[in-house]
Amino acid sequence: MRILSVTAQKPHSTGSGTYLTEIVRSLDRAGHEQAVVAGIYEEDLVHFPQGVEFYPVIFDRRFPIAGMSDVMPYPSQLYSRMNQADVGEFEVRCIPVVDRAIKEFKPDIIFCHHLFLLTAMIRRDYPYIKTYGLCHGSDLRQFKQSQQLRDFLRKYIPRLDRIYALHNEQRQMIEKLYGIPADDIRIAGSGYNSEVFNTKLRKPRRSSRITISYAGKLSKAKGIEEFMEACELLEADESFPEFRVLLAGGEGEESVKQAIDKPYVTYFGMLNQKELSEMLQRTDVFVLPSYYEGLPLVLMEAMACGAVPVCTDLPGIREWIESTIDGSTAIFVERPEMWSVDRPMEHAKPIFARNLAAAIKNALDISCALGRGELAMPDIEAASWDSCASRIFTE
Repeated sequence: MRILSVTAQKPHSTGSGTYLTEIVRSLDRAGHEQAVVAGIYEEDLVHFPQGVEFYPVIFDRRFPIAGMSDVMPYPSQLYSRMNQADVGEFEVRCIPVVDRAIKEFKPDIIFCHHLFLLTAMIRRDYPYIKTYGLCHGSDLRQFKQSQQLRDFLRKYIPRLDRIYALHNEQRQMIEKLYGIPADDIRIAGSGYNSEVFNTKLRKPRRSSRITISYAGKLSKAKGIEEFMEACELLEADESFPEFRVLLAGGEGEESVKQAIDKPYVTYFGMLNQKELSEMLQRTDVFVLPSYYEGLPLVLMEAMACGAVPVCTDLPGIREWIESTIDGSTAIFVERPEMWSVDRPMEHAKPIFARNLAAAIKNALDISCALGRGELAMPDIEAASWDSCASRIFTE
């Protein structure tokens, strides 16, 4: 097959960008011919397999890339603040590049990442080409926040030839927002790269000090401030061993930068996949305290590297993880009462921090049992990118 993958964001810098990149690599291993359209800045470098044609949509500081999250790891603008002129500018930058890719590459399938603006425009302009759309979760949040775009999205997203959700809860949300019957929405799941994320470089801990880590955007919506509060509770707990905290990801709000300013915290900034794997292979407990996620790739990556993940119990994630990964070690923490989809109530934050601290202690017990060989490593083969690509592109 000839497959054109499309995203309006950078292809390597976020969870959805990693998803696109890894699916492209998997399809390359399977022998498919491919091209990619993605939004980048002039100075950005892209890394796709040899033979994959790349068609860049160039954004700039005057008109930045539109982000699916309110806080992105690079300069961005918000879809929710776009007016009619901004939407026109977005279209003028994107659609000519898509049109050139279609005319030159002649795809059998267009595979769009995010059920959002560019995907709807492609369905409107190229109804004669088979087009799939994959929901990453953040696009549903943007749908709720971008009232000015809803009519256009509701008109064209349901016309896609296939719609994929990451998990069942997300499928139900798509049904509710778009009126698409749940039976017409397929589950894609997620994946990890076993060539990069594994235990080959993992070594037994040589001291009593343990390592706790996090990877992702450093934003309030990711629960970083409450994670740091949990670490303060653990530091004051005499029964808990000495620890260090390793953080990786793009910078966020100023209050979050202040929250991570602690003697036991090391902040690496953005890491590539190899560097992230090295960090995870040094990790005992990996913490993802987010208030909103689709299906985070990093949970599988952490387990593949021998770390024990602690994650907020967000809709659909536990069900997919536990049904897909045999012997999953992930521990889930109840999400606090919320004001909005990614903002907890003030009185619920300390409770969430205490629950996080307790979960980290439980995860450390599991990590120690893994290290002693009392527990088997999770079997996550079903979460490989090849398995994921097969689910998407098999009739």
